[in-house]
Amino acid sequence: MTEIMHVPVVVVGAGPVGLTVANLLGQDGIDVVVLERNATTVDHPRAIVLDDEGARTLQAFGAADEFLPHTIEGDGARYFDDSGHCFGTVGAGPRTYGFAKRHFMYQPELEAELVKSLERFPSVDLRFGWNVTGINQDVSGVTIACMTPEGERTIRCDWLLACDGGRSPIRQWLGIEFVGSTYEQDWIVLDLKADPDLVNYSRFYCSSTRPAVSVPAPRGGRRYEFMLLDGEVGAEMLTDASIGRLIAPYREFRKEDIIRRAIYTFHARIASRMRQGRALLLGDAAHLTPPFAGQGMNAGLRDAHNVAWKLSMLVRGLADASVLDSYDEERRKPAWAMIQLAVAMGQLVMPKGADQIALRGMLLRMLEAFPGAQDYFLQMKFKPAPRYDSGLFVDIDRQPYEASLVGQMMPQPVVKTAAGKTVRFDEILGPGFALIAQNEKDAAAIARLTHPLWQQLKPALIYLAGADKEISGVGPIIPVVTSDGFSRPLRTHRDQIVLVRPDRYVAGAFFADDEFNFADRFQQLLQNRVMERMSA
Repeated sequence: MTEIMHVPVVVVGAGPVGLTVANLLGQDGIDVVVLERNATTVDHPRAIVLDDEGARTLQAFGAADEFLPHTIEGDGARYFDDSGHCFGTVGAGPRTYGFAKRHFMYQPELEAELVKSLERFPSVDLRFGWNVTGINQDVSGVTIACMTPEGERTIRCDWLLACDGGRSPIRQWLGIEFVGSTYEQDWIVLDLKADPDLVNYSRFYCSSTRPAVSVPAPRGGRRYEFMLLDGEVGAEMLTDASIGRLIAPYREFRKEDIIRRAIYTFHARIASRMRQGRALLLGDAAHLTPPFAGQGMNAGLRDAHNVAWKLSMLVRGLADASVLDSYDEERRKPAWAMIQLAVAMGQLVMPKGADQIALRGMLLRMLEAFPGAQDYFLQMKFKPAPRYDSGLFVDIDRQPYEASLVGQMMPQPVVKTAAGKTVRFDEILGPGFALIAQNEKDAAAIARLTHPLWQQLKPALIYLAGADKEISGVGPIIPVVTSDGFSRPLRTHRDQIVLVRPDRYVAGAFFADDEFNFADRFQQLLQNRVMERMSA
C-alpha cells in the first residue's frame, strides 16, 4: 500500500495566486505542497495588469524588485466615443502604497519569477503534473486524491487552499454556490507583438457598434479586446480574415505578430462562502471579475496575503482556527465591491442602446461645469479603498479619531534611515508585524513593552520621526524619517502606538499606558481557544 504523505498545507493550483500564497507561507517556514495539474506554468498571456497593492504583496516576500523591471508602468487610460473624441482621461495617480497604480505585465514571466522565488524556501514542494481528482474532508484534515505521472497518489493535509481557477473542481466538490451573472456577449482577445501604438496607457473605445479595448504590453506588444456582436460565432471570428477586419482601424494585420487569439466569456460572480471547514477558496475559485478594472488577478493576490499570515500563525500554534473565519469576513465585501466597480466600468465602455449612450454623454457634459465631480468620475475615485469594516482589528468601529487608519491598508511612504539610505517603508517593516511610534516618548515605550503577546508576534519596532528630527539607531528601535506626504495619514495616531499586520493593514492603535488592555484584546482575537486550553 502506498504511504499517504501528510503536510500542514496543500495549495491546489500554481497560477499567480497559488504561487504567491506558497511564497508567503514558505517565507515563514511552513511546510507546503503545491499541486498543479499542468506540466509547467502557463506559456501565454492571461492577466496583464499588476496593481500597486499586488506589487506590494510581491514586495512582502522579496519578488517585486526582481519582477517589476519586466513590466511597464501604466500612465492611466483614455476613453473615446464613436467620433474618436477623447471624452475622459485618467492619469497615473499617486504612489500611495509605494508603487505605480498599474504595471502592464506578461503572466508567464510573473509565474516564472514566482517559481524561482520558491527556490529560496525549502519548506515548499512544487509538483507539476499532479491532477487532483477528489477530496474528502473530516474534522481533522483533508484527504486529497491525485493522478500523477507515476500513477495514483494520496496526500493528507491539515489545510487546503483551492487556487484552482474559475471552474474550480474543489469549489464544486464542496457544494459551494457561485452566485452572480455571466455577460451575454463574448469578447475576442488578441495579444500582439511589434505594435505601432507605444503609449503606456489603455484606450477604451466606447463604441455604440463594437466596443473595444487596447492595453499596453511589455516589449512593444499590445492587447486588443473586441466585443462580439449578435450572430457572430467565436470560431469564425478567430480566423485570420476576421481578425484582419477587426484590427484594421488600429494597426496593420500581420499573422506573425499574433501571440494569442482567444474567446473570453466575462463573469461577475462570487462564492457563497470562501471557507468551508479546512478548505479555503482563493482567487478565481472564490470570485470572478470582469476585466474592465484590471482587478481579477489582483483581487486574488489580496486573498493570498490575507490568508497566508493567519494560516502561518495557526500552523505555528500562535492562533486558533477561528482566525480563518476572518478571511471570508474581511475579503468578501471588498471582493464584491471590486466586481461591482468592474461592472460599472463595463457599462461605461459598452453601453447598451442609444438611451444609455445618450445618458452617458449628458452626464459627462453636465460634469464639465464641476471639475471636481468630473475628476471623481473619470479618475474612478469611487474605487473601493483597501479597507475592512470588520475582522481581526481592535475597536475598528470605536476609534477616538475620525481619520483613524484602523482597518485600512497603511500607506507606504519613502523613508530615510539613520544611515541616510532612502527606501520604501515596508523594507523597514519587514514581512511580519510592526509597531510604529511617532514621538520620542512612544519610541521609548515600545522598547519597554512587556505583554507576552509581543514575544509571540515579534514585531519590528519603528520610530517614524518628522523631517525636522535628528535620528540615530539605538537598541531595538529602527528610526526612520519621512517628509513624504503619504505618511501624513499616520499623523492621526501621532500620540498612539500603531500595530500593523503582516498584510500591511492597521490592526489597532493604543496609548502606551493602555498596552495590556490592547494586547489582551488582540491576543483574544488570535488565540481565544488556545488561551482557554492553556488555562484549563
